[in-house]
Amino acid sequence: GEFWIGLTGTGGEAEGKRDQSAERGKARKAEHAGIRERIAQQAASFMVAGFVHGVLNSDNINVTGESFDYGPWRFNPNWDPRFTAAYFDHQGLYAFGRQAEAMHWNLAQLAISLRLISEAPPLVEALERFPALFQAAIVERFLWRLGVVSKGIEMDRALVEAGERAMIDAAIPIADFFHHHRGGILPDRGYEGERYSAFTEILSQFEPATSTPSTYWAEHAPCSMLIEEVEAIWQAIASDDDWAPLSRKIEAVRAFGAALRH
Repeated sequence: GEFWIGLTGTGGEAEGKRDQSAERGKARKAEHAGIRERIAQQAASFMVAGFVHGVLNSDNINVTGESFDYGPWRFNPNWDPRFTAAYFDHQGLYAFGRQAEAMHWNLAQLAISLRLISEAPPLVEALERFPALFQAAIVERFLWRLGVVSKGIEMDRALVEAGERAMIDAAIPIADFFHHHRGGILPDRGYEGERYSAFTEILSQFEPATSTPSTYWAEHAPCSMLIEEVEAIWQAIASDDDWAPLSRKIEAVRAFGAALRH
């Protein structure tokens, strides 16, 4: 039903088929645009979580905006664009800061395959929109994890850019950064540096996303899942059949998730 091969027919029938073909082209463009937006959101979610997939080949992401095949995954302790997860990724092809680039390339491979059923221009147009969509998604998710309300695209982008520079310059771990500044809080934790000061000056102009913030952020330590902790949890199971560390970690992650949804 989706494909038509016109071997016979009158001129009127051919015109009708061309109209159908044009409609199918519009449908393909809309489908690719939806996939593009989901992948942009996925890439942004990786970054804001500090997650490094490790092997972002085209067969490891889905058109639904999901990914799989987590072999050499890692959570990046710091906002280091060069951080890699795979021991074999010597060139940094799938480094933390290049994940959006890898996903963009994967979308291009999808577009090439769709050339069998679609004209090139709408696919090219969809691909060219990806960088802007990714940047918008980064801003949206960055503010969400900070727990602050948007103040417009210019201020929002300034906050994100200042936050990235502050994490790098003051060597603030990703989990600590979002935890201690949740809701626009300006913590007294000894963070220093010109770039950190610039970040807090901008952050002070933002309002918290909720008027009744969760007590979680003051009562708990930052929740992360760095490889050292993961290996320690597994070691307890492998050596002593001790599942308690895993149970505690699951409880901690669930509490963290509940606080983010608050």
